[in-house]
Amino acid sequence: MHEYPLSIVDHFGFRKFVNGLQPLFKMVTRNTIKSDIFKIYELEKDKTIFILEYFSYRISLTTDM
Repeated sequence: MHEYPLSIVDHFGFRKFVNGLQPLFKMVTRNTIKSDIFKIYELEKDKTIFILEYFSYRISLTTDM
């Protein structure tokens, strides 16, 4: 939502804040989060490619950067 970097999960203040919200929550490292994000991305990419190959429709993709 706010586009904070993944490294925020390694900051002491953030960990203290999360612990105050839910002491039983197990924090993970940014490398774990990064790995999970890439796994989800690859899975969704493969599903999208499968869908696009299955149907014979034409599509147009536009991005705004």
